Amino acid sequence: MLKKIIRKLLSDQVRSRYLTPYLIFIKNTKRKHYRSSQPYSQLYGPLTLDPQYVEMENFTRLQPGTKVISSGGKLIIKKFSAVGAGCTIIPGSHIPTVGLPQFLSQCHINDTATHIVIEEDAWVGAQCILLSHCHIGRGAVVGAGSIVTKEIPPYAIVAGAPCRIKGVRFSLEQVLQHEAILYPPEERMKRSELEELYATQYAGLRVMGTSEISPEDQTELARIKQQYGIRNYESCQ
Repeated sequence: MLKKIIRKLLSDQVRSRYLTPYLIFIKNTKRKHYRSSQPYSQLYGPLTLDPQYVEMENFTRLQPGTKVISSGGKLIIKKFSAVGAGCTIIPGSHIPTVGLPQFLSQCHINDTATHIVIEEDAWVGAQCILLSHCHIGRGAVVGAGSIVTKEIPPYAIVAGAPCRIKGVRFSLEQVLQHEAILYPPEERMKRSELEELYATQYAGLRVMGTSEISPEDQTELARIKQQYGIRNYESCQ
């Protein structure tokens, strides 16, 4: 009788009805279950993932519907970055193997585990797909519905399937100003590396961002930063 009850409790029907909702709406929205997280790591369910394969720095966010499908590879999200609703992230792949039908691919035979890193202050738009070996550079913006299969340089704006560089988030001088506000000196990109980046990757591309902000919005931004404990480094020099 006990074995029969246990088998019933472990049945696919019971898991689907009770365990899966618990995981995606409750457990996966609790920071304590993650490989690493910080007080301002924000988690909005449903989240379909295994928290042990996700590392989140402070001031990061996973929006509802995010899926992380991992066979050992990690998703690493650095500070100030956010992943939009409905994204699918796959840090790894598997090699086609003789005698292994696709139906049994969940057995993780000849899987390759790679890490996907989303660097600081990046935005991944809704419904994006991030595949093995992709790397999202600092400050980059990935347009909604994009498929990313490679490295995205810092401050690029990309879109498409597969994604391509469509523009740049800020001008070089705006990046220097932006980083002086957000990061301590030792964490900022050097002018020399930015000059090389803009010469080789962004020549002739449209700058999408702005440095203009109304006094009212400036006051509101300062209030919100204070609320979250986000330091304004430029004002401390």
